[in-house]
Amino acid sequence: MIATLPTNGGQNPAAELLTDETAADIIGVEPRTVRDWRMRLGLPFVRITPKVVRIRRADLDKWIARRAVSITRGAK
Repeated sequence: MIATLPTNGGQNPAAELLTDETAADIIGVEPRTVRDWRMRLGLPFVRITPKVVRIRRADLDKWIARRAVSITRGAK
């Protein structure tokens, strides 16, 4: 499920809010893995209510980008 927040006079661009299930589909992992990453690896999230948690798509993209690994072999 993807929700869109309304813009605030152009100051705050619309932000996509993802469920754990949607974030997991985007990444290609199980929802429980996303929940684990939120709690153990610092994947940012927004707590809407005590039981409702969402992940901003922009935060997910940044979090994934920080984990990019580049391996060079035989570079001189």
